[in-house]
Formats: sequence, C-alpha cells, structure tokens
Amino acid sequence: MIIYKTTNLLNGKIYIGQDTNSNPNYIGSGKIIKEAIKKYGKSNFSKEILEECETIEYLNEREIYWISLF
Repeated sequence: MIIYKTTNLLNGKIYIGQDTNSNPNYIGSGKIIKEAIKKYGKSNFSKEILEECETIEYLNEREIYWISLF
C-alpha cells in the first residue's frame, strides 16, 4: 500500500493519492485527475511514491498528512 504523487509535467499541478494494490501503472482515479489525463495525455504525467504503509488505517492518516504538506 502506497501514498503517491502524480505530477502534470506540462503545468506542474500535482495530485496526492493512495493505492492499496501498489500498481505501478495507476496514476489516479479522481474526477480532476481523470479530466487532466484526458486533456493532456497519460504520457505527460509522472508518478512518485512518497511512502509505503502497512495498514489501511495508517495509509489513510498518511494520505491526509501528505495532502496537507503539499
């Protein structure tokens, strides 16, 4: 389970999210990120793993932390 940061390489906007499956191809599924991927193309986004978590409770806590940090 990971917390990740997806960055739009064209405008620098970021999206923080969590992935319980740690899928390397997953870059987000919220409405805003989906619209941005459709507009700019998946190749214009990069994904960075910020943290690995052991439990879903800790994953949820840390997602809130990382969102507030950025």
